[in-house]
Amino acid sequence: MIKVEDGKLQAELLDNKGTLPEKIINQYNYIEMKNNFEEVVDILATNKLVHALYQEKLKYEVSEDLEFKIFIDSNIKDYMITYNLATAFSYESDKDTAVLSLNREQYDSSIEMCMILLKRVKMSYDHLNEVEKFIIKSLEFDEPPLTDEELIDRLMTYKNGYYLSKKSAFIKLALQLDIQNVKKMNPEDLLKKMIAEKCAKIVTIDSKTP
Repeated sequence: MIKVEDGKLQAELLDNKGTLPEKIINQYNYIEMKNNFEEVVDILATNKLVHALYQEKLKYEVSEDLEFKIFIDSNIKDYMITYNLATAFSYESDKDTAVLSLNREQYDSSIEMCMILLKRVKMSYDHLNEVEKFIIKSLEFDEPPLTDEELIDRLMTYKNGYYLSKKSAFIKLALQLDIQNVKKMNPEDLLKKMIAEKCAKIVTIDSKTP
């Protein structure tokens, strides 16, 4: 139950129904998934700096009652037009919850992509249970973040139970955002890939020339 008294959340009353069982958690690389989500959080913060003129659209906050608030036009489309250099074919990417990229360059060049990412992070956060939301809020969105020890005290729980909820939260987010095995590509690698694909296309055409 979410209850706030004197501006402070009563964390010990929060519901933890739906926490992933340990058997399922052990099937995933928790550290990798946690690190990938933390990179997404860094991207959200950086997007506000890079697109300073659009800060109002890229604002977000997690309130004391665990609501993830964003200020984006609800009519913005949840897909991007993707252009494949190898085939010269454009297509819509409409996977509802997938992170489109962890490539910084793509967010630097597209305010729309920044907004879509923010909407999808909120959507995934909203599917966590109350304890998981509190843990993610406290570790990733509060400044300064709480420590694991402080969270265990606030939740009035055992250490094992806390770490189970923590792992469950990060794994759920990573799965919903489809960032379990995301391949990161820096701008230099992206340029090399584009050139290689273009060259491959040219070679293919030349080889068919009589």
